[in-house]
Amino acid sequence: MTTKNIYRNRGLAAKLIISIMIILGVIFILIFSFNLRITRKIIVKNLETNAQNLTGATVARIDKILSSIQKIPDNYAPIFERHLDSDQEMKELVALMVASNREILGACLAFEPYSRNPAEKYFSYYYYRQNDSLLFKKLGNDQYNYFTLDWYEIPKLLGKPVWSEPYFDDGGVNQLVSTYSVPLFDRSNGQKKFIGILTIDLSLDWFQKNISGIKVYETGFGFLISRNGVIVSHPIKDFIMNETIFSIADERDSPDLRRIGRKMVHGESGFGEIAYKNARNGKPSWLAFAPVTLNGWSVGVVFPVDEFMADSTHLSRVIGALAAGGFLALLILLIAIARSITRPLRQLTIASEKFAQGDFEVELPAIRSKDEIGRLNSSFIFMRKQLAKTILELRVASGELQRSNEKLEEYNRTLEQKVDERTTELQQKHNELDAAFRELKSAQAQLIQSEKMASLGQLTAGIAHEIKNPLNFVNNFSELSAELIGEMLEELGKLAGRIEPKDMAYFTGIITDLQGNLKKINDHGKRADSIIRGMLLHARGKSGERQPADLNAMLSEYVNLGYHGMRASDNSFNIKLESDYDPGVGMVTVVPQDISRVFLNMINNAFYSTAQKKKMLADTYFPVLKISTKNLADTVEIRIRDNGMGMPETVAEKVFNPFFTTKPAGSGTGLGLSISFDIIVQQHHGRIAVDSVEGEYAEFIITLPKT
Repeated sequence: MTTKNIYRNRGLAAKLIISIMIILGVIFILIFSFNLRITRKIIVKNLETNAQNLTGATVARIDKILSSIQKIPDNYAPIFERHLDSDQEMKELVALMVASNREILGACLAFEPYSRNPAEKYFSYYYYRQNDSLLFKKLGNDQYNYFTLDWYEIPKLLGKPVWSEPYFDDGGVNQLVSTYSVPLFDRSNGQKKFIGILTIDLSLDWFQKNISGIKVYETGFGFLISRNGVIVSHPIKDFIMNETIFSIADERDSPDLRRIGRKMVHGESGFGEIAYKNARNGKPSWLAFAPVTLNGWSVGVVFPVDEFMADSTHLSRVIGALAAGGFLALLILLIAIARSITRPLRQLTIASEKFAQGDFEVELPAIRSKDEIGRLNSSFIFMRKQLAKTILELRVASGELQRSNEKLEEYNRTLEQKVDERTTELQQKHNELDAAFRELKSAQAQLIQSEKMASLGQLTAGIAHEIKNPLNFVNNFSELSAELIGEMLEELGKLAGRIEPKDMAYFTGIITDLQGNLKKINDHGKRADSIIRGMLLHARGKSGERQPADLNAMLSEYVNLGYHGMRASDNSFNIKLESDYDPGVGMVTVVPQDISRVFLNMINNAFYSTAQKKKMLADTYFPVLKISTKNLADTVEIRIRDNGMGMPETVAEKVFNPFFTTKPAGSGTGLGLSISFDIIVQQHHGRIAVDSVEGEYAEFIITLPKT
């Protein structure tokens, strides 16, 4: 029965209530969607502005402090170049740089090999702060060859001041630091000759202190990365100097975070609405970022989505609650109004039905209103009086007819022979009508079953369509991910000379495993998509492609599939499988995916029934499943028999009805056998029957034509 027919068969009150509620529901959904979209747009706009202001202010504060710190070695460098002849003065100046500036952890004056003393390769002064004390040491030995370190060699090659990448200074202050290095030159005799490096060290704790002051809602936070993406400051201490933004992106399989990381190390700024769960608490978050111009590092600020969207979510819930309350109040009001209108109509309807059955003494309702219903009731009362008068007249006429009939009796006696002949003829007609009636009853039963199957087909189509949409996303994104991994392998191949072979093999193995997993996801997704298409074809009254199939092999496969599926959900389940496959069955022309669905459904039902009986009887019972096929010339007979719970006759009569199930709530839908009936009888023009004794066995017998 179609939705249109169902609506047409509803009562007047139901039609009125359904129509009004549908119209109001559509209006509310449109208003709610528009409000939600506008609210989200405003919140995101404000968030982006605030994020840019916050990151900009943080970067400006760090740049301002770094600029003032840089000026110290920049200003001292010319002084050192003028006092190269006095070791004592240079030593005192290095100590003064550290003592007079609390931000500086240490300062070093390091010279070229053998430039100060032909007998000394390493010549450097290093003052550093430890607690509240100012300590001194000479840097440089065969274990700490500072000539090869970045803080010495890079500014020497570039000929200009440079901030180093963060590192652990195990030869100096023994802390995590970043060094600002200024090259020194001997400018005598009109020449410019490199002679050494003047440095200052900043502790990473200083950067951590500045970044940790960033507060974003309740759980948001800031972090800092170096030019190479190394984590310099982060709420998770284990990340500092141990992780990069790219390793975190790979660990969380986030291409968006990797793309943002590339922008950060390239000195770009921006605000990214990315699908990213932050490492601190796993919340979906967005990311704002801006570069620190003086040292090439970059500041990132994490904004938890649920927190900045909390007001919008709360507003949506309030609107939803108000709408639900309004809908409920309106529904109650509509029901009350509809009942006040339709109650008299129902009473009049009942009275008219009794009139049609010949009961003219029925009492009509007392309706005092002068509206259309009141006038209709008055018309019914008038009609009843007229019918009563007419019946009285008919009774008088009947008496007269009776007297006339008595006169005709004598004439009727002479017609006995003709009456007997006519009676024989009527009896024959009666037999023909009885046969036609039985055929009509059979056709009616088939029509009812067809209507049930049509309703089931519409429901199946709706479910299959809803499943197909997320399944398309699974297939499409698995293929896209496989392409991205292929690109990653190409990029990794370009880095072969810069990565250790062991690491390269490890990364390649992981990526290859990911490719294999994505291939399996895509294959199974396509298989599920094929099943969904079959369901849609079936729901639309179409069937899949018929092709020859080996029923014996198909039965054997789905017995094993059902058994392993049952074992996966209940590892204590066990059953004896007895099979008798007739080799003469051969190839049968069927729709394989639909027939396999029938086999799997009946096998699963058999396993469920035997498992339930096993729970009741324990060791006194052992489950057995018998599967057999038999070649019957133009047809094939398949029998699936289990010694499980069985079923009474009243259940066996309803077992193919849609939504009928004996399983507890949540364990069955009642659709499996009704779909199986449709596939065997309607689609393949076969037969399906059930033979069962309650408590002993249940056997399904399927007969399929070979072509």
